[in-house]
Amino acid sequence: MTLLPDFIHLRWLRPGLSASERALGLAILSPAEITRADSDSFVAGRMLLRTLAGEILGIEAQAVPLSATCPDCGGPHGQPRIAGLAVSLSRCATAVVAVAALKGSVGVDVEPRQGSAERAAAIMEVAGPGSIRAIQRWTSVEAALKADGRGLRLDPRNVGVTADRATLGDARYELWHPEPAPDLQVTVAWRASAPAGHIDSAIVVAMSAG
Repeated sequence: MTLLPDFIHLRWLRPGLSASERALGLAILSPAEITRADSDSFVAGRMLLRTLAGEILGIEAQAVPLSATCPDCGGPHGQPRIAGLAVSLSRCATAVVAVAALKGSVGVDVEPRQGSAERAAAIMEVAGPGSIRAIQRWTSVEAALKADGRGLRLDPRNVGVTADRATLGDARYELWHPEPAPDLQVTVAWRASAPAGHIDSAIVVAMSAG
């Protein structure tokens, strides 16, 4: 049992797929998603999000009304959206994390705790100095921007971050930092307008056809 607001569900997995797992994932993707399915990470992410949303909504994963229209150009590469749920998806080289909220707004970000020196420098440049570790500040900023809905179309430096809260303009987000694996930094941001409770957090470490 992992403490979470009672309206947030979280799933994560490692993106490496066998041939049968990839085929299973492709079978539940939409035609638009299949055109973008050039990596196991993409297929795993959409499969994870569709499966999670389907369980919550009580429908088959392939029937989940998922869209990802870019607000700038109209292409199919925007932030995933599902009617009736607030959802967010994040991918890095070693993990995929999906969250779904029954109310409010939610965002998630995952990063490897150890990365290249160039990546660390880029994160430090944006995250800036502070008492919180740079990688946690960065995932907090990214999660808040995703919960806002505009993502990196906004300047990340406009997000104020403490250990358990982020602010963006007049909006306030609560932060949760789950630890699904020692090598991952994960942050979930959600609007602070609803009371906290708890929910099972299903930790998925491998994909199977069953």
